[in-house]
Amino acid sequence: MTTIAEAQDTVSTAPGFTPEQIEAEVAHRLPDEAKSSGQPVFVLIMGPICAGKTTLRRQKYASGHVLVDAAQIFIDLGGIDLAFPSALLEPMQAVGAEVARRAVAGRMHIVTEVVGIELGPVATLINAMKGAGYKVELVGLTVDLEESMVRNANRAQDNISAYYAEPFQTRWLVEATRKWPH
Repeated sequence: MTTIAEAQDTVSTAPGFTPEQIEAEVAHRLPDEAKSSGQPVFVLIMGPICAGKTTLRRQKYASGHVLVDAAQIFIDLGGIDLAFPSALLEPMQAVGAEVARRAVAGRMHIVTEVVGIELGPVATLINAMKGAGYKVELVGLTVDLEESMVRNANRAQDNISAYYAEPFQTRWLVEATRKWPH
């Protein structure tokens, strides 16, 4: 469980948001049905830009998993009309890091999305989650270049690419596993 000092430290880095607002953002991202009764599962959805990662996640993993997604946090904090991550960087970081920490500490099923252009960060993430006792499920998607370009051109303002969000959620999850006793 999070101690009061840990929670206060997390929210102290989120200007413009009260500790209660940050705590509410964190709490609603940790559904009870994501708690594992056995070995927790980490689902890593990976694929090129506009391959359908978010669509698949919403269809197949909308419940029973903690979503660790910087883009979704950014939008939920009010960033729809802002450039990512801009003025919401610090509260986004506070919420995302704490969600990842509590999900790992609470042995909850987790899902995230990455493009995975660089092998190193993806391998580090997979190894960290395995080291924390997670079963890792890698879901790979593909898309034709032409279709990807069409989808990207038609991307709505509330659909931020995993390309931009990936470094945040990867760091949050890897750091969360470091606090887990291996």
